[in-house]
Amino acid sequence: MTLRTADAPAQQMTLPQELVLMLLNEESGYFRRVRGWNLNCAMVGAGLAELSLMGNIDTDMNSLQLLDSTPTGHAALDPILEAIAEDPAQHDAQYWVEVLAPRADTFIDVALDRLAEMDILQHHEGEFWTLNHSAWQSDQFGDTGAITAAGFVRSRIARVIFEDEIPDPRDAILISLLNTCDVLRFIFELEPQADERVQFVSNLDLLGRSISDAVSLNLTSPLVRQSALTRTIPKVNLLKLLFNPHVRTGNIPALFASLAEQYGPVFQLAPPFQQPTIFLTGLEANRCAQREGRRFLTSTKYLNELEEEYGAHGIIPSLDSSDHFRMRKAMQPGLSRARLESQLGELYRLMRTHLAEWNVGDAMPARSMSRLMTNA
Repeated sequence: MTLRTADAPAQQMTLPQELVLMLLNEESGYFRRVRGWNLNCAMVGAGLAELSLMGNIDTDMNSLQLLDSTPTGHAALDPILEAIAEDPAQHDAQYWVEVLAPRADTFIDVALDRLAEMDILQHHEGEFWTLNHSAWQSDQFGDTGAITAAGFVRSRIARVIFEDEIPDPRDAILISLLNTCDVLRFIFELEPQADERVQFVSNLDLLGRSISDAVSLNLTSPLVRQSALTRTIPKVNLLKLLFNPHVRTGNIPALFASLAEQYGPVFQLAPPFQQPTIFLTGLEANRCAQREGRRFLTSTKYLNELEEEYGAHGIIPSLDSSDHFRMRKAMQPGLSRARLESQLGELYRLMRTHLAEWNVGDAMPARSMSRLMTNA
């Protein structure tokens, strides 16, 4: 499906990009609650389906064949196509979904970046994403109304589910993948009749059925997946650590950067007569923490007793993840650059008034002076 603006040519969104838009929860700034492996499989499935629609591969219930290895120019699709082209053996869609799923994080990042380049998404610090509400126009069915890109995709899916509209093959595949991830119920209120319609549409298209079946089978009975816990955590050589030049200079960030370069993003220190300490450091670990940390690292439970003591709910230090993101969005207008610039004149006036009372040689206590300036 294509979108266009008055100043830009029509832009084609791929199935992986449309899947990302449907899974994005603007309230939390990231994806709806989908298990990591489920999301990865669905993302690869969307890529395979797009390649099939483009004529690069042909897939059915039992096989997947390469038809054209010419690169598509899409950064999220070409790695999938390249992997299929380099394997001399023929496999089915389930095999490729499972083999490529561990690389899906890269495909997701590429899709997000591309949507940002198309002015469909906005990126925020902390790996949060929101919809860009600039007006886009749909070319489908001669529709010329201004809508957001996410609303465009969501309205297509809604018309198929609730208005019994004949689905485009892309919409049937997208509905099938969303149903496999079990997230449609979080996007729409599905009554029994609508749920039956979802099941019907999911089985309507052969390509969509083969891809969704491949994803479903990987969630229940994987072919080749092995435990990811196969590597031992490397131990830092304490003698080499003592002679590290950054230890002598006291440059701790540089020390950990050099250890990450030597041992990888995860390593452990085992001082004599002490419990070993595991460290996660480096760019890769930081990206992982930004992506997954919101699900595992929380300050809320540690401040519950403090909230109860003061009869409060949702104090600022305890707001994290989606709550913190909503707070930032709510405060953004009051802390915008234009808003702060409008207050500079008053700030300068207060500072000049205060400085006029100073005498040469006066000693000003930093704590009390800062408090006065802050309260002013």
